[in-house]
Amino acid sequence: MKDLAATQLLLVVTLLVVPALARAEATTADDSNSGLLALLAAEVNQPPPASPEVESEWTKPIPLSFSIDYTLITDYIFRGVNLSEYAREGREELNHQLSVGTELDMGEWGNVGIGLWFEWYAGQERLTPTDSNNLQEVDYTVYYSRDIEALHMAIETGWIGYHLPRVNGELDFTHEWYVTLSFDDGPLWRAFGVGTEGPVLNPYVSYYLDMDDYRGSWLEFGISHDFSLAEICGGAPILRNITVTPSLVLGMDHRWLNPALGVGSPSTRLANLTYGLDVAYDLGAAVNLPAEYGSLTLTGSLYFSQAFRDEIISDEFWGGATLGYSW
Repeated sequence: MKDLAATQLLLVVTLLVVPALARAEATTADDSNSGLLALLAAEVNQPPPASPEVESEWTKPIPLSFSIDYTLITDYIFRGVNLSEYAREGREELNHQLSVGTELDMGEWGNVGIGLWFEWYAGQERLTPTDSNNLQEVDYTVYYSRDIEALHMAIETGWIGYHLPRVNGELDFTHEWYVTLSFDDGPLWRAFGVGTEGPVLNPYVSYYLDMDDYRGSWLEFGISHDFSLAEICGGAPILRNITVTPSLVLGMDHRWLNPALGVGSPSTRLANLTYGLDVAYDLGAAVNLPAEYGSLTLTGSLYFSQAFRDEIISDEFWGGATLGYSW
């Protein structure tokens, strides 16, 4: 009887304990699953990591630009005339030229600007022995410019005053009115199937009218093209910061050259054709100069003027270097 009672007791305990253990294991599994699901849900609902901030392009705090350029050049050639050459000069006496300008951007109303240009010639005393001052010329410019996008062109018009402090009498100062039309020829090339994003020849035409001493005028047609070596040579060191610009300028004289030189009779004729080559190195980009500090450029130049008025002007070859800063 005792064995039977013990067996019955063991059976009762088994029936009570085993289901309890099973329920406990089920509860633990449910809790584990619930915790895992909660963790997964938290991962899914977690906001994505913030993307790195992209540095915004710097913009000027005021609509004002400023530039200054210093040029060291072998000769001062103006409209085919060499103004820095004296008899039996021999070795070239250098010319120092300084240009300073500022411009106000008025948005859709265009731009207005003023400029000063100085020419200092080391051999000036040989040209004007009565004065030892080497300052040969000072020019004053006031202009207005505006882009006309509908016509793919820009217009600039202004006034230039020429002060020649070494010239005696009334000829020490004269002034001109001028107008320049610059054209974006890119759309024209694209219309003929040439794939180009920007201008190709950058054609322009300028007209200058003397309103004081000479009463003549000068007409000028020019083309040029910028070859960026970064686009040609990729990211090659040094070369990527170089831009090569060949140019061609045709000058036409209308009763200006003869009075200005004091020879012959005024006429209207082609005067000269100037071939140019500029090689500019972007110093600012080379040294990673921040945009807010402006741009710095060093340019080497070579020019040749082919004279068509052989009786009063000559062929001229000259060159130099320009260090320019703009903001």
